[in-house]
Amino acid sequence: MKRGIVWFSGNFLLVVTYFLSAPALAHVPIFGGEGKNIETAIQIEDPSKSRVFYGELDSGDFRYYGFNAEKGERIVLGLTIPVEDGNKGFTPHLILIGPGLKDEGKVPDKLEVPEGYGAKVLSYNLPESPVYEGFTPSAFYSPVKLDIKAPESRMYYAVVGAAQETDSREGENVIYEKGLQEIPKEGNYGLILGYRETFTLKEWLSIPLSQIKIYHWEGQSLFLILTPLALTFAAGLLAIFLKRETVAEYSPARISGMLAGLFFLGTGVTYIFQMLISLSKSSYSSEIGITLILILLSIGLGIIAIALTLRNENYGKRSARKRLYFFGLGILGLLFWAGWFIGPLLAFEAALLPWKLKR
Repeated sequence: MKRGIVWFSGNFLLVVTYFLSAPALAHVPIFGGEGKNIETAIQIEDPSKSRVFYGELDSGDFRYYGFNAEKGERIVLGLTIPVEDGNKGFTPHLILIGPGLKDEGKVPDKLEVPEGYGAKVLSYNLPESPVYEGFTPSAFYSPVKLDIKAPESRMYYAVVGAAQETDSREGENVIYEKGLQEIPKEGNYGLILGYRETFTLKEWLSIPLSQIKIYHWEGQSLFLILTPLALTFAAGLLAIFLKRETVAEYSPARISGMLAGLFFLGTGVTYIFQMLISLSKSSYSSEIGITLILILLSIGLGIIAIALTLRNENYGKRSARKRLYFFGLGILGLLFWAGWFIGPLLAFEAALLPWKLKR
């Protein structure tokens, strides 16, 4: 057991180095907000910080995101589309509105453009294959990107809108591409803004909740998202039953330690499940390595937590050492998104609650 902990601790430093030096760190995910017109535009304080704003468009809707930029400051925009919506043909507009810009592309009639501003409508075709992202993990289309310098110091607006035109002959929403065709009028999108990959501690620790939201954004049901965790718990309960143990034989700390281990293992199984789903939709990517590291970390934490829980020992110094181990497991779980918050909290409980049953 000691050798396993030493091995895990040694490799932990290598993993930290990899995460800090990885060139493709995940964007900070942001959900919600109105921004249905320019007056209620979602305000962004630091447009250089890399974020993804996830949202949904109904027929004829626009979403406006406002930010201040100094002259010569870099403005980076991008768009992501869930595979399911992209395969249905949903291709929303991505537009940059700002001072000193010239109108480019077909500007939608209902787009709100302030006086003296120009609108740059980015044209694109969906790529042949979706992109695989290793931190979530997930797959999505990333069809277009803009990287320019602000021509003037003022407020700019990034806008996402349903890609539809009105045919005056029929009064129907259509798009001109290989003839007259109807296109989907609603779907999900992700607006990428910024280029500096930085996280606050709160943003880093909240990634597990964002992962669930991203899976739902992709079109997965909550039942499907939680299935791997449920199966892991079922297997754990079956193992306890086969050992012919009962809950009454578990001290409070032992119950918390076992549940923490199952939550850690469940995270690893979820990563495997989501990786397979994403790879079935996308092509091979080097970011698979990131997912594999997250899988090994989560499963490793789970195995260590369960092994510590099941190990019988005399209480005293060894019990204090076990408490310290569980406290460390909780910290690692938080840092590397294992256990969806609940696992680390249960590990902290195991470090604080009594291990010995009262007779």
